[in-house]
Amino acid sequence: MRRYIALITILVVVLTSCSAQTNKIKHYFSEASNNDEDFTSKVFDVLNNDKESECTIEFKTGIYNFYPEKAYEKYVKISNNDNGLRKFIFALEGRKNITINGNGATFIFHGSVIPFLVENSTNIKIENINIEYDFPFDLEGVVVANNQKEKTFDLKINKENKYKIKDDILYFSGYDWEIGMGENIVYNAITKSPEYFTSKYEHNFNKHFLKATDLGNNIVRFSNLDAAKVPPVGSIYSDKGPHGKNRNIVGFRVYKSKNLVLNNINVYHSGAMALIAEKTETISLNKFNVILKEGSTRVISATADATHFINCKGKISMDDCRFENMLDDATNVHGTYMICDEVIDASTVALKFGHFQQQGFDFAEKGDTLRFIDRTNLLPVGIGVVKSIDMINENYYKIAFEDKIPDFTKKNIAIENITWMPSLEVKNCSVKQNRARSLLISTSKPVLIENNYFASMMAGIRICGDANYWFESGPVSNVTIRGNTFENLGVGGHSPQAILQIDPIIGKEYRKDGYYHKNIVFENNKIRTFDPLVIYALSVDGLIIRNNTIIQTKKYPQIFNDLSPFDLQNCTNIKIEGNTYKGDNEASISLINCQKLEIDSKQEGFLENTIKNPNKYFYQN
Repeated sequence: MRRYIALITILVVVLTSCSAQTNKIKHYFSEASNNDEDFTSKVFDVLNNDKESECTIEFKTGIYNFYPEKAYEKYVKISNNDNGLRKFIFALEGRKNITINGNGATFIFHGSVIPFLVENSTNIKIENINIEYDFPFDLEGVVVANNQKEKTFDLKINKENKYKIKDDILYFSGYDWEIGMGENIVYNAITKSPEYFTSKYEHNFNKHFLKATDLGNNIVRFSNLDAAKVPPVGSIYSDKGPHGKNRNIVGFRVYKSKNLVLNNINVYHSGAMALIAEKTETISLNKFNVILKEGSTRVISATADATHFINCKGKISMDDCRFENMLDDATNVHGTYMICDEVIDASTVALKFGHFQQQGFDFAEKGDTLRFIDRTNLLPVGIGVVKSIDMINENYYKIAFEDKIPDFTKKNIAIENITWMPSLEVKNCSVKQNRARSLLISTSKPVLIENNYFASMMAGIRICGDANYWFESGPVSNVTIRGNTFENLGVGGHSPQAILQIDPIIGKEYRKDGYYHKNIVFENNKIRTFDPLVIYALSVDGLIIRNNTIIQTKKYPQIFNDLSPFDLQNCTNIKIEGNTYKGDNEASISLINCQKLEIDSKQEGFLENTIKNPNKYFYQN
């Protein structure tokens, strides 16, 4: 029977460890004798006192609980998540030189609280912590029966979930929150990965609600299913609630800060992104893991991305990190496009956001350089330096520029901030068992992706650019992807997913206007894949594909078996050499409207001549 050793009554021993000149303060926390004791106010008091001091906070190894009743509260606008009034436990605002060391402690958060806020702070180090919640922010259960004809399935709901049924709708809940069902996915109970062709089982919650009937013994029968197939018996059905309401509780909210270090941290669960950083300069992640707790019966860690970086700068580095079982990408590094709503005068424009989860984002400040792009072809049409910016409301900004801007009368314009773009280095990391992609990269600064393992449900590395849906900028100009292993990606079945997918959203009629991305190298990688598509590249000037080994596996039946392994469209300055393909048939290279080519015709396992076989599944084809 588990018992925790009763340690010194409650904590805080405060020790002034250095001279008054350095003004360093050290705080020690020891696990309480009462296992349910709330440490929220104790942490708040420590951080709220001596705000000008350097500070180290250490926890003795153990379990610490945090509740919402005494948590710090403020309204926050968190891009790509849901804005609102949020409660925070470790609130670092306007601080410098703070270290928080958990020494392997587990922090259990109760209810709708965000563990860490780092805002307007410099030189922050957080390390050696395990993050867990009392109740999961998704509903999970094992499918124990199904009926394809009646479109019903019975779900044995995980004992960690609290739920109730009201007016035929199931609501799941936690300490101080409740949400109905919405976005869903089916996982394989054995592999704890998304089920093969899982898109067939996804219910269209936008059209129909799932009718719930309680059968007793934690078993609920769901009917009114709007999906191609019912979930298989033995699979795990997960639901995280309706879109627009299920991204509230991030793990780390980082905003307008500098020099953040996160070491040896395990995020076992979060009710949105595990880490979201905006307008922050220089972030280092070492052994920052978003994973399931060992022995857990759950299949979902974070209910959105493991990490996400928006309009940061300096260098973002990730080394020896594990990102597993998230319901979105391992990372997404990008800028933001705002739509030019009105040209007010020769040097002033009014802007709005294209996506509702960007509203309120701190888009620019005085002195930033902004780039104007044509939304049809994503190509630049001018730049301007910000003189002033006024946020009238969360979705209406006015920006005045130092000089006159080009005449945009006949163009559909979006604007991006090119002052805030980071370099990126991802090394020795592992991504697997998650919905969506491994990495999304949209930054013009140097990018190195080396010696990683990727096994996500969708694309391996996606390089996009989009001024019409997610509104995530911008073009890359120096990307090296080498020495990585990619294994059986693209099992979701929604649409073809490439190992390297370069797919800026450009309408077919505008692709000849120019090239969006530049200088991408994909070399010395090992790809094990059941589906043919390896590289899809659109609108690239400078693409090198060399010395990669591609091995066809038989782990799953092929989904899109009529595609060419290499599919390049509207690209120039292409070099393809030294690659090896091992499969049932020779691999083909499809080229459409490509020029300045250097292609080795003697690559092992490849057809000698190129063909025309463009991917017909992507909408823009």
